[in-house]
Parts: sequence; structure tokens; C-alpha cells
Amino acid sequence: MNLLYHIIRCGGYFGIAIGIWAVAAEPTGDLCDTTNRISPIEAARQIDRWKPESLLAGSDTAHFGLSHYSEVHRTAIIPRLGAVVPLERAIDPQIGEIQFNGALGEMKLSKYLYDPRSKVQGVIVIKNGTILYESYPGMRSLDMHLWMSITKTAASLVVRLLEEEGKIDADLPLDLYLPWLKQSGWEGVKIIDALDMMTGMDILETRLKPDSIYMRTHLAGIGASYLGDIETIREVLRSAKKIRKPGTVFEYGSPVSLLLAELAEAVTDKRWSDLFAEYVWSHLSVEGDMQIGVSPDGLALVDKTGASRLRDLARYGMLYTPSWQKASRKSIISKEYLNRLQHGRSPEAFEAGGHKAYNLKRFAEAPIANGYQWDAVFADGDLWKSGLWGQGLYISPSRDLVVAFFGAAPNDLAGYARAIARSIPPN
Repeated sequence: MNLLYHIIRCGGYFGIAIGIWAVAAEPTGDLCDTTNRISPIEAARQIDRWKPESLLAGSDTAHFGLSHYSEVHRTAIIPRLGAVVPLERAIDPQIGEIQFNGALGEMKLSKYLYDPRSKVQGVIVIKNGTILYESYPGMRSLDMHLWMSITKTAASLVVRLLEEEGKIDADLPLDLYLPWLKQSGWEGVKIIDALDMMTGMDILETRLKPDSIYMRTHLAGIGASYLGDIETIREVLRSAKKIRKPGTVFEYGSPVSLLLAELAEAVTDKRWSDLFAEYVWSHLSVEGDMQIGVSPDGLALVDKTGASRLRDLARYGMLYTPSWQKASRKSIISKEYLNRLQHGRSPEAFEAGGHKAYNLKRFAEAPIANGYQWDAVFADGDLWKSGLWGQGLYISPSRDLVVAFFGAAPNDLAGYARAIARSIPPN
């Protein structure tokens, strides 16, 4: 019986064998694929080497943490509910023929993915709710992987859903809902400016400055000391200073995303992980649970620590497309919200922050604006969100297209995603 079980399990299906009978479930052949599996000795070595700064340092240890985060940091589980609905497949080899001229030169996607310099972990392309392309150069399809900053779009979505229920007014100041921000630089900063990363606060993404608000919130979130003291996230955020008028410049800073989690919890008296399960994840026909890192006092680290399987990240992306029914039992993204995302907030603020020039290099084409924690929107309404170390989610509502990917280092897949979209006419 054990031999039959192994044949069933490692021959492409996981099931239960009783005598000569077997009940097979989802295809799970890569459970037995040793190509991208880490050994017990290597896992123990990486866990031993993990340090507070490891996730931001870009080493082999960071690579381990990207795909094994729950083994190095406390996490909350966001459970899936209901039946898993497999995504249909109609693999199109022409997707792999699409070329982009990036840091490694002009190269076909299929070649780029397996170039060891790219360090791509996995990529999936979904059109009209059907998988057209899927590849896993550095991970197994069932592996959990950090979304990194893509998690920020989940934080803004929860706030938006609370807006639509009338529990939050985004035109009001944060300190009206979070009194502990009063008599700080945050007093008077509107929620909408936090959502659009136009707060005017000194919270820029400055990993090379150990005294920055960004690095101090990172250390507080994992319970590590700063100058010998363990700070709380609230203490660090309260110490931030205002450096310009809010609403005028898009300045990327992860600390503001943590305020969105604080806001959602304050108006509902529910933990953020429970809110995201209730409003979003429990409605999706995902294959697995989601994970989210939490601080020592239990706040969800929505700036960068969401984790799931790649197909499930893609299902989340499908919520913003006409084929949402193939990923969810409920419509979650309203027409009004999608319209706001597709037009962005302010092209002037986007350009003033240097993001138009920066993204021109990334895409060989400049987006026009940003909004609600999404990095960029293009003139055709396509949405883009990146994550540190090569994570990405590209959504084209007009083409009913989602491109999602995980990486272990900065890569050119954003440019490939845009090239894939441009090769497909709008529906």
C-alpha cells in the first residue's frame, strides 16, 4: 500500500490509497521534485544565519526568507474557505517568445526566466481567467512566497471597502480615527494622502540610513532594537516629521502602509488578518491560506509580509478584471474603485516624485500616475505594483489580463509584463 501511495503521490497526484483503490485530488507532482527543494541541513543553516536586517539585505538568507518567512518570523494565518476552483489552462508558447531589452540585454522571456542572473522564482500569465503561461524556475508551484510590497494593495483595498461601507471618510485626517497621532507631524494629514503616498512626511524608503523612519519601523515590526531600545511601531511613526505640504508629491514610503492597518483595526475593532479574511480571502477560490507577518504587539505588517502561492496571488489580481468570477465567489472591486485606480491621483505629483523617469527605464514607457498604494497606472488603465527583490503584479482590466511573478533579486519582468500586455489588443 505504501508503494502504491508513493506512486500516486509522486506520479503527479496526491491522494489516499486503500488496497488497490486510490482517490486522487489536485495535481501536485512538484511535491516530489527535488530541483527547487531545500535540504534540512541548508534550512537549518539559513535559519541560524537569519538576522533582523536579512530580509532587506538581498543575500541567500534573504532568498530563504522570501519563501520560508513563517520559519523566521511570527505570522498570522488568513484562512481560505470554500471549494478550490482550478484555473483552466490553454498554454500559449508564443508568450515565451516575447522579447524585452532589459539589464541582461534583449532576450526572449523563456530564455530570460532560466538565465541564472535573473533569479526569477515563478511567473504566471492569465487571460480571460485562463492560464496562458506558467513557469517555476526557482520554486515549486505549491510554495508560499512573500508578496513584499504587493501586500500594500491589500491594505489599501481593506480601507477602500471600509470607505464604501461608510466606516471611513478618506477626506478626513488620520488623527480623527487614530488619536495617538495628535500633536505629531501627522496631525491634519488626510487619509487619502496616506492612501496615495502623498503625506509630505519624512518616511521615504531609505534602507541605507539606519536612523530613518523606514528602518526604525522595520526593526520595531520584528522586535529588533534600535540604539539599544525596542521601539513600537506607533512610537516610531509618531516621531516622523512633516517636510512638505501633503498631497503635492508622490513619495514612496512603506511606514504609511502600516498606518492603514492601524486605521482599519481602529474603526472595526478587528485584527487586520481577520478583516482581510472576511472581506477578501475567504471569498476567493484559492488553493491555500495566506500568511501575514505580525509585529510583537500583533499588528499585521502590511507593508511587505503577505505570502501565498503564486497562482493565488494571480487570483487576487483577477479581482480587478472582468473574469473575477473565475477567482472569487463574490465581486469585491467596485466599478468606482477600479475607475479611481485606472485614473490615478495626480500626474503632477507622480512626476514631481521622479517616478515618471524611473518607470520609463523599467518599462521603456512612462506611466502617468499612481494611487491607493499602487505604484503606477498607464494611459490605457493598466495597473502595476512591485515588491522588493523582484515581485510584481501587473493587471490590465481592458485586456482581462494578469501577470504575476516572484523573484529573489531585482529583475526585468515588469518590462516583460508590459510587453505581453501590448501584444494583446483590448477586449
